[in-house]
Amino acid sequence: MSGAILIGIDGMDPGIADAMLGRGELPNFERLAARGSYSRLATLNPPQSPVVWSSIATGLSPGQHGIHDFIHRDPQTYRPYLSLHRMEQGRYVNPVNGETFWEKAARQGRDATLLKWPMGFPPRPFAGRMLAGLGVPDLRGMLGSYSLYTSAPEHLPADAKGRVVPIASRNCVIQTDIAGPFTVGLTGRKTASAPLRISIDGDAIVCRIGRQSFTVATGQWSPWISIPFDTGLFSSVSGLCRFFLRSVHPEFALYMTPVNVPYQAEQFPVSHPPQYASELAGAIGDYATLGMAEDTNAVNDGALDEDAFISLCDGIMAEREAMFLHELGRFREGLLACVFDTTDRIQHIFWRMHDQDHPAYDEKLAQRYRDVIPRYYRWMDRILGVVMERAPKVPVMCCSDHGFGSFRRSVHLNSWLAQRGYLALQPGTTEGGALLQGVDWAKTTAYAIGFTSIYLNIKGREQKGSLAPQEAPALKERLIKELEEFKDRGQKAVLQVHDVSTSPGGNAGPDLVPGFAAGYRASWQTALGGAPAGDVVEDNLKKWSGDHCCDASLVPGVIFSNAPLSLASPCVTDVAELIATLTPSSRCQ
Repeated sequence: MSGAILIGIDGMDPGIADAMLGRGELPNFERLAARGSYSRLATLNPPQSPVVWSSIATGLSPGQHGIHDFIHRDPQTYRPYLSLHRMEQGRYVNPVNGETFWEKAARQGRDATLLKWPMGFPPRPFAGRMLAGLGVPDLRGMLGSYSLYTSAPEHLPADAKGRVVPIASRNCVIQTDIAGPFTVGLTGRKTASAPLRISIDGDAIVCRIGRQSFTVATGQWSPWISIPFDTGLFSSVSGLCRFFLRSVHPEFALYMTPVNVPYQAEQFPVSHPPQYASELAGAIGDYATLGMAEDTNAVNDGALDEDAFISLCDGIMAEREAMFLHELGRFREGLLACVFDTTDRIQHIFWRMHDQDHPAYDEKLAQRYRDVIPRYYRWMDRILGVVMERAPKVPVMCCSDHGFGSFRRSVHLNSWLAQRGYLALQPGTTEGGALLQGVDWAKTTAYAIGFTSIYLNIKGREQKGSLAPQEAPALKERLIKELEEFKDRGQKAVLQVHDVSTSPGGNAGPDLVPGFAAGYRASWQTALGGAPAGDVVEDNLKKWSGDHCCDASLVPGVIFSNAPLSLASPCVTDVAELIATLTPSSRCQ
């Protein structure tokens, strides 16, 4: 074998890694470091996965590759949109600017295979193979919308992120449907659906969809099921989903994953070449295509409990391991890269089990789930051990995009801006709704949308800009000063504010990026442009308790390699070049 192997581990935190290394719990990472190097990997502001993985791929800053946040805004409409993918003339196009390390390798005649690469949707053609990861939508074109069929819909929050379907059985039979893709017909936009018939049989159910039927027992998952949808005009499309039966008695609750796009569909190109995704399924069996398949929304809403969420994550992790080891088995030269992101999702949900100061900390739950995060680190260590055994002379690099921290307090940035007169609400309005509803743009000079983005309402750039361009520098200075002086319970809520508008990012990028202090993050309402009334800072009581949308200095990643690295203090923007140095002529220690 010759070439190089890159293992990406989303969110692998140096604090947890160091503690586990010290206890001998990560022997293969320890071996890798002993043969080459291990250090912390400086990440970027903002330390969000789509931003940083784009920088790892290209070696470029956010202003250069054009990804600034999970959520961007259109300055002409103020409406938010996802940065993870882009539509042009009715087709998805990859949103990342700049040449990636695998495109450069292919141009130089080196083969490359990439598995579940974030921000790889849709894959740009190159002389290699790719299965896209974070950014692949569900069949409805969304990040992933689950369904819960339940006889007790009132038990879910009013703002539940999934489709809650109230049901009632007649003679132990439930007739309902599965929501599919949006279609456009003569009567306008509508949702295609497929009929679902559920027969209750003791503590199990039998589901019938068209001509296929399958049984699901209480507390168990179904296999992947192919769901056909009639989209009209003699056309159809199929998607993939799984079901989890939470309970039958006394309340009925059946969870369904978001409908994943099929392996090969022209409108959802998840792989390059197009048949590669199907080839993988033929080799390892069915798997999730959704970019964020670990359904954190469902567990946050209570549609899944912690145990069901862990079992979902275990299945996704096993799928990722299977496809990676399949490609490792036929790897001979060039570049093989795979990103494992279940570590990130698990830490988002279970961080409260490690932080006794978190407002959602529960001692009984902590005792029960204390080992969940370390178990996934050990799982990654085992996978690394297989790589080192099967490819003992190949340069191997492992890196993460960022680390992790506790998310204890939630900051309503737009409410803060409103209190200080930078964001004005329309007369008679006491709070701003999602999508910046209720904002008086004629009197607004700054607003927030996304997880770490503040924009100035500049004339000539924003549709209803109120701030003259020459006034922008002075306003930024005031905002930076006031945000960095902002105290909550006597503590700094914002560690430092980064002026990023000088980078060549056009109109897409923010003007300021607040680097939150440890324990703080922008609220979910802020992300969509909301400005709630009441306290500017609130306790975070959600299960989503760990995060990394703070100042980058607080959440560095990690980098391991069995080949010595040339940089003493590497940054994520160095990874693309470091991979290029791991050529077939590299020598491992």
